[in-house]
Amino acid sequence: MSEPEDLELEALQRQLDDAFETTRPRAGFEDELWTRMQAHRPAGTRLRDAWLGLVQGIREVPAVPMAAVAAVLVVVLGAGALVYSGLGRGGGAASTAAGGAESAAQPGAAVSSLGAFGRLPSPALAAGATRGPSSAQPGAAPAADYAGLVALKWTGKLVLNMGTAPVFRYQEPSTNAADQFATSLGAILVSRPAGFLGSYQTTDLSVRVRGTIQSPVSEPTFIILPIASVGAIDAAGGPADLALVFLAEHSLAPSWQYTSDAVSAGDVSKVTLYRQFGVTGYGFAYLVDGTGQRYGLEVDLKGGRPTAATGPLPLSLDSAPYAIITADEAVRSALASAPAVAGSGVPTATLTTAELVYSLAVAGDHSFYEPSILFSGTFTVNGTTYVKRVLVPAVNPSQRSS
Repeated sequence: MSEPEDLELEALQRQLDDAFETTRPRAGFEDELWTRMQAHRPAGTRLRDAWLGLVQGIREVPAVPMAAVAAVLVVVLGAGALVYSGLGRGGGAASTAAGGAESAAQPGAAVSSLGAFGRLPSPALAAGATRGPSSAQPGAAPAADYAGLVALKWTGKLVLNMGTAPVFRYQEPSTNAADQFATSLGAILVSRPAGFLGSYQTTDLSVRVRGTIQSPVSEPTFIILPIASVGAIDAAGGPADLALVFLAEHSLAPSWQYTSDAVSAGDVSKVTLYRQFGVTGYGFAYLVDGTGQRYGLEVDLKGGRPTAATGPLPLSLDSAPYAIITADEAVRSALASAPAVAGSGVPTATLTTAELVYSLAVAGDHSFYEPSILFSGTFTVNGTTYVKRVLVPAVNPSQRSS
């Protein structure tokens, strides 16, 4: 190529460069465009890229201790959990208003179709559900129960405005599940004593995990006993607030709906978080044990220091709606549960209240939290007033195996 042609091409190249230079975007436009593009990307993708960038940055600084790296990763993973779970966006808060309850109010429950679990075992109260007067003192022995026959009379009012209620099912946990729970508390396996899935220990706490018990009926449970002097909890408020702080510090705060109650005597307190299940059209129904008493998670305190904690092992639940009986059918079943008695020596318990509750029905590898109707009333014998409770399974008889 001749020299004049080379000079002509160079001149043309300079003109093109000048043209492109004058048509570049305004200052800051590229940064603005990048920001807009990022804002329209899925949250999970943005979080993943941020996490990868953070990890790469940490790798490029060899002086960072591994403990600090682990702490940063825990924070990032926790943020990821919040993004996907809806917490922090109003999606995971438990409502205390009964009118707003939904079947999905039980966190983690996977919903199945109507009657998906097949025919269900029937929950029932254990012997001794006719209780004597209770004591308000923590640890006090209950009064003797009434063991004789009792006639029944209904004077209350029961309203059930829904035709179905959810049944919740859990799978019996394995030793691996117990080990994972203990690991989440920072505990290591010590042994597997008879009747327990495992016994574990930290520098401060002794932890035991047991599976479902058939008599008295109880779901898989954790039991925590401090093995070192646990300091007083620095928190304002009463025993319930102290208990919640202790549970939160050890990642044991319940994910399910509850109401709290505290009973104190001197410097000793027992705090109970009563477990509830959400039912569309009704509200929140309490979980009751084999005697008809509400229960959930308990924390014992002495002088502001936790001494023990017991509660249901966190388990994944499945949920399926089931057709339930009407209020009239429930009342007839309650009255029919009393044996026919003759003679004036038999006391009559006047049932005045009834509520939808949940009770545990044990069934092998899977067990169920089922809706029931709990009737309550009182009667008096020799000057002592007793509480009479009658539990009627709420699931339609056609869907029960017993």
